[in-house]
Amino acid sequence: MKRIKIFAGIEGGGTKTSLSILDEYGNVLIESSGGPSNPWQFSNDDGFKIVAKNINQMVNDAIEKVSNRSLIGKEIYKLESLTCCLSGTGSKIARERLTQEIHNIHVDYKVFVTNDSMATVFSAFENGGMVLISGTGSYCVLVNPLEKEFKSIDEIESYSSGGWGSILGDEGSAFWITVQLIKYIINIDDNIVKPDDLNEYNELKELILEYFKIKSLREILPYFYENKQSDKIAAMTEKLAKIASLGQNKTLLDLFYKAGYELAIRIVSLIPNYGDDVKNEIEIVCTGSVFKSWALLKPGFIRGLKTQSVVTKFCLVKIDGNSSIGACILSSKLCSFRIDINLNKHTSKLDIIVI
Repeated sequence: MKRIKIFAGIEGGGTKTSLSILDEYGNVLIESSGGPSNPWQFSNDDGFKIVAKNINQMVNDAIEKVSNRSLIGKEIYKLESLTCCLSGTGSKIARERLTQEIHNIHVDYKVFVTNDSMATVFSAFENGGMVLISGTGSYCVLVNPLEKEFKSIDEIESYSSGGWGSILGDEGSAFWITVQLIKYIINIDDNIVKPDDLNEYNELKELILEYFKIKSLREILPYFYENKQSDKIAAMTEKLAKIASLGQNKTLLDLFYKAGYELAIRIVSLIPNYGDDVKNEIEIVCTGSVFKSWALLKPGFIRGLKTQSVVTKFCLVKIDGNSSIGACILSSKLCSFRIDINLNKHTSKLDIIVI
């Protein structure tokens, strides 16, 4: 009996994890989701062991569900490989550490680990491209065209800008936007700066106190230092976006303008890495919760793009659905197997910017 090859892919970060399984014919057999999978988030435990255990459980549960649907049973499928595209695994040391932890569980398939942006790249592009991520954190990556088959992550030529985490970077992310507002209000309270609009200041301060369920700004410290809650801090940006979209709050409008600028200059920083292949028009996949507020980001984004003159047209697209599909496709490529799948159905236009 011929066994059907299947490929698993996981895309995850600081808030949630998505898993997909594709068969060799490009059929999506299952999609599922779980909690956070950034190994550095589990500060009180060995995050790599925890993430490896959680991933293994997700894969086993998914395989069991897929098998139960089959009239023939589990034997019809052969899981060739699993590719985990996770935030916090950008360095080779982190990738090797998580790979080893998964192997320690004694799995019988190939395991590959890379950063979360790779899932988005291969969800949208057959042969490499640029992705800009802005969710809890922010990150921009360019994967140059793949000229031959490859069997390891290290063979993929990629360049990145950002992805340094909330302490050293993540400019333009949801976490960053919230923190910039909090710092601005703190500086007013400390009499370092004067509010441009006193009523606006009072409204924003009250919003912060209400959101974090505190009575004074000093009480916010445990959210950052005692038990850091990155996802809750980042989630406040959605509330800020709703207020900013009304067009009346200058502080928030300026903040989203700056966020758009910070994201755009990450793109600009990577354009030289296109080398001789750079064209005056490039396509970029934009993904992450912050892009739901694209209208607020756009003015600053355009200003950021204008800091260079090599590329004059930017076609921005977004992923429709689950980026873990891209992790599955990458998983098959790493096994020298090409899945015939229409990537266009996974993307749609966000905007076209001509400068």
